[in-house]
Amino acid sequence: MNSQINRTEDVRHSEKLQSDVMAKMELNISGVSGSFSLAEFTPKDASESLWAAYFTLSETIFREFNQRGRLPNREAVRLRFSTHNPLYTVKRWLVFDETGSAAASASLSYDTELSPDYESSSHIGQIQIAVVPSYRRKKIATALLKHMIETASAMGKDTVRADVDNSTGLDYCKYLRGELVHKEVQHRLYSEDVDWQLVDNWLAKGRSRSLHTAIESFQDCPEKDIGEFSRIYTEIINQRPVGDMEQELITTPESRRIEEHNYKRRGIEWHTMISREHDGQISAMTDLMYNPEEPHRIHQYFTGVPARYRRKGLAKRLKAEMLRYIKEAFPDAEYITTSTAKENKPMRAINKQLGFMPKKTSYMFRWALKDLERRAIKVLSASDKVSSLKRKQ
Repeated sequence: MNSQINRTEDVRHSEKLQSDVMAKMELNISGVSGSFSLAEFTPKDASESLWAAYFTLSETIFREFNQRGRLPNREAVRLRFSTHNPLYTVKRWLVFDETGSAAASASLSYDTELSPDYESSSHIGQIQIAVVPSYRRKKIATALLKHMIETASAMGKDTVRADVDNSTGLDYCKYLRGELVHKEVQHRLYSEDVDWQLVDNWLAKGRSRSLHTAIESFQDCPEKDIGEFSRIYTEIINQRPVGDMEQELITTPESRRIEEHNYKRRGIEWHTMISREHDGQISAMTDLMYNPEEPHRIHQYFTGVPARYRRKGLAKRLKAEMLRYIKEAFPDAEYITTSTAKENKPMRAINKQLGFMPKKTSYMFRWALKDLERRAIKVLSASDKVSSLKRKQ
């Protein structure tokens, strides 16, 4: 009986590997020795061999730019990638060399018609490309890019964006003549470095300045508040400096519920904290993400105050309230990360006072799809000419 079960499992595994191979297509890269194939990587249905290839590639690149960092938890990554979000779609690919090793990965993401942002973002495709060091400068990234451009164009996209946070990606986007439209700095604060005296001073001062302002926290937004909360959230998030990105972000009660459900399916806790005035109005908010699979870190998403409630110390108070909340709820957290627009000087100043230190900068680039397509074709054509010249010599 056991041998029959094992044979059945072997057949299933063999069939899955065969389907992986059948799903691959040749990736033509002129002037590069060796052959490469492109396989669509659908996390929910991917075989163990594809997952192993992906992890080997992604962890190699992670180590290159984060030598002392802790590798992302594999199960957390699997769950995050495999959980479908109705508000946006991500298409992923892997590139394999002739030995079957993963040489590169790519993704194209975009909002679905269910997203409240769809009207303003339906023309945008967000791309990401990663190539292992040994295969860089061989036009693999550009060949991948051309494939994604063709895919995005077939879906009616006319704008491409890319977010990069390392020198290799930055140089490549500049090489492709992308328009730099936004910079964001990620900061990190280690729990052992928190100045609790400063935190308590901010709490005391904030409470004395706003005696009738209450602080509330929740994971699922209360039904009685979700309409106002969504309106205020949309107002605040669109008041943030975003450079030249020209995109409105909208939260509705429906999209908030979808996101709450989606984070739960991914195993992530989403904690929100608000301040409420004596008349019941929401006057500020902040939130954090915590994954029990990665208990060493907390990500504080954003802290915002509507313009009419500013200059009352609410941002400082909420930051301090949240730090106290984290200490009590997540005592094992080693550090907290938060990202702030480069030009958001007030919030960066608050983070600096609390001891948050800049960790890395993310750069958002933008292209008109047709311009990027012409650039990619030109780069690949140049490779053809060099290859032809070498053959003649």
